[in-house]
Amino acid sequence: MNILLCGASGFVGSHIGTALLRAGHKVILGVRHPRGPGDIAIDYLNDTGIETWVPRLAGIDVIVNAVGVLRDSRSQPMARVHDAVPRALFAAAAQCGVKRIVQISALGADKGIGTPYMQTKQAADDFLQTLDLDWAILRPSMIYGRDGAGTRMFMLLSRMPMVVLPEGGSQMLQPVHIEDLAQAVAALLAPGTASPPLRRIIECVGAETVTLAGLISSYSTQRGSKPPWIIAMPRMLLHTVAWLGDRIPSLPVGSDTLAMLAAGSTGNGDKFAALLGRAPLSYREFLKER
Repeated sequence: MNILLCGASGFVGSHIGTALLRAGHKVILGVRHPRGPGDIAIDYLNDTGIETWVPRLAGIDVIVNAVGVLRDSRSQPMARVHDAVPRALFAAAAQCGVKRIVQISALGADKGIGTPYMQTKQAADDFLQTLDLDWAILRPSMIYGRDGAGTRMFMLLSRMPMVVLPEGGSQMLQPVHIEDLAQAVAALLAPGTASPPLRRIIECVGAETVTLAGLISSYSTQRGSKPPWIIAMPRMLLHTVAWLGDRIPSLPVGSDTLAMLAAGSTGNGDKFAALLGRAPLSYREFLKER
């Protein structure tokens, strides 16, 4: 199939692209800065008109939308990146007869977590479900992988003798490996999956739950090292970190990311495991990978 992959240069998109190529699909990369002759230049801030998308969808069978930003900012407003631009893309797809859309959303988008990230993801998800075409919405928990920025940060923390975490790292997670997520997308587009219509939401979670502190400690023990001493961040310092993060988007956390972390990220992985045809990978064996 001819697949337009939006957000192809990102952490998630690049892995999905590799999985789709391995499955024998033709992948057209939708990126801000095209490099290859078949790439499509897309402005994920301003391409909000259906008429902008229609010419790009000629000959496209499937769209995979893996566009996302973790921090809301003036330069990358989530209301546009996660909602307005995808709405135009989805509407154009319905108009052009695209067979299927796979939307990479976020676990908890439907739980009423009042952050721009979750609200904009949910808005695009809701709109997609109103259209007369086939769709699948994947909602991953925290995604980990060796080339992921979050994973690199946690790996660095796991090497420190002491780590200060919000709430002592007691937040519950069910981290999902990036390769599992990529393989799930490929499975959705395998021959024979077009009928009956898919139209379902799939929670993409790992094999088991773990606290943030437990995840960081696991990276230490997998290397044969002693886990760091983890203590709770004082409330005053937590407020300061959130205040600074809200004003400096380049920092890894702000009040919204802290709120989403506090809400946790766990779900029911039955549909995900069925799609993969096996149990998801476990964070406990992450460093044993080839």
